[in-house]
Amino acid sequence: MTRSLRARFAVVALVTALAVAGAVGAAVQGLFERHVEREMLVELDADLRFLARSLVLEDGAASLRVQPLPDPRFQEPLSGLYWQVRSDDAGVLLRSPSLGLWELPLEPDTLRPGERHRHIVFGPEGTKLIVLERRIEGATGPAAGFRVAVAVDRKVLEAANRAFVRDLLPLLVAIAGGLVAAFALQGAIALWPIERARRALRDLRAGRRERLGATLPSELRGLATDFDAMLEAQRQSVRLARERAADLAHGLRTPLALLGARARELRDRGDAEAAAAIEEVTSGIDARITRELARAQIRGPGLQSGPVAVAPVVERIAGALARMERGGAVAWRCDIPAALMAPVDEGDLLELLGTLFENAAKWARSDVRIAAWAEGESVILLVEDDGPGIAPRDRRAALTRGGRLDPDRSGTGLGLAIAADIVRAYGGDLHLEDGATGGLCVRIVLPARTDAAIHRGDA
Repeated sequence: MTRSLRARFAVVALVTALAVAGAVGAAVQGLFERHVEREMLVELDADLRFLARSLVLEDGAASLRVQPLPDPRFQEPLSGLYWQVRSDDAGVLLRSPSLGLWELPLEPDTLRPGERHRHIVFGPEGTKLIVLERRIEGATGPAAGFRVAVAVDRKVLEAANRAFVRDLLPLLVAIAGGLVAAFALQGAIALWPIERARRALRDLRAGRRERLGATLPSELRGLATDFDAMLEAQRQSVRLARERAADLAHGLRTPLALLGARARELRDRGDAEAAAAIEEVTSGIDARITRELARAQIRGPGLQSGPVAVAPVVERIAGALARMERGGAVAWRCDIPAALMAPVDEGDLLELLGTLFENAAKWARSDVRIAAWAEGESVILLVEDDGPGIAPRDRRAALTRGGRLDPDRSGTGLGLAIAADIVRAYGGDLHLEDGATGGLCVRIVLPARTDAAIHRGDA
């Protein structure tokens, strides 16, 4: 069975429409058949009464006052309409020309004078006949009676039924089509709350609303309430986890500071080897703490996560860096449409671009270029400098381990790794490429939709 509710509705609608149309057709055809048969019996009864009034019985012989009977089919051979007069003593005395040499095989029956009986018998060429008969007493009394019968071929009834069914088929098709349309409308109405719930969830993840609340129909209100409660519990859990991560980091910073002081004491005493070992360990721990604190602050897609205008954020960061000593020594060139929106939290965008701009300003010789544009359903960001760049063999290390590729430069070596963590949190990609001027070009692809999975695993 398909998992699609629409497909299930479609199957049920189609089967129900066909079943209803078939049932209606069968019922109407049955009513029509009974109606036609009643009309035939009425006509046969009229012919039987006319035949009985026209019959002259004398000395065991029978003759008709009227020749021929009114319906011309009685004169046509095997026309499907027949009559017959049979004597209890002498057998068949008279028959319609339409019977030819055939005889209606009347079943043994006890008939009171004036009573009519209906039978189904086999007639010429094995056809089924509907027979209506009555008994007429002879001049010598009931013992010398006559059985007068008229018959009609059931093919006449069947032909009328076939013609009626052909005329009925367009109506049945219209009924089936109307039922399918009605079921389609009903299915659309029934599935609309699910569509509303999907849109509400999308708005929730895009940050355009804080909870599902009362936007859903009453039948889904309990689901919305439970979901909002679970969402609030998750928020509290994330907040507590961030606070605990920050507390743990700050708690570790004091022992690390003491270890650093101890390393300096050892170096002053001449034990440079032990001091270097301690400094190497503390430096690695401090870098790890710095990166994990930065990752803990990433909001990622969800509540209040954009979209945010890119140009104002870029101008704010570039302006701040331009007032600093190193940032003021380079030219900042920006090529960003004013209407371009990035589907990220503003704080995350500030952290992402601030990290990349600081890295570019640190390595650039004279120029930093920033560009952004929309491409399909994605937003592309480029940060390019004219510095020495990063060799292809070192780019993976710069993104995954945050290693300092030049120990003579200040910094933790975590900037690009933290930027990559932020981009991955939104389901995007960050690539390091060769710049047009020979420096490093950081290309970021952010999906336009903010319902991507959050990736915050260790690099």
